[in-house]
Amino acid sequence: MRETALGVIFFLFILCFIAIIVEETFLGGRKKRKLLREAREKQHVSQH
Repeated sequence: MRETALGVIFFLFILCFIAIIVEETFLGGRKKRKLLREAREKQHVSQH
């Protein structure tokens, strides 16, 4: 039972890892960079 749970968790972890790599490769990380920049601007505005 425990081996099955570990296998499922491991599989999901690899799936997420692959999804991140695919997203970075195909989108060039553009969407993430844009989101990070917007988040940084919001932080900057909220600090003042």
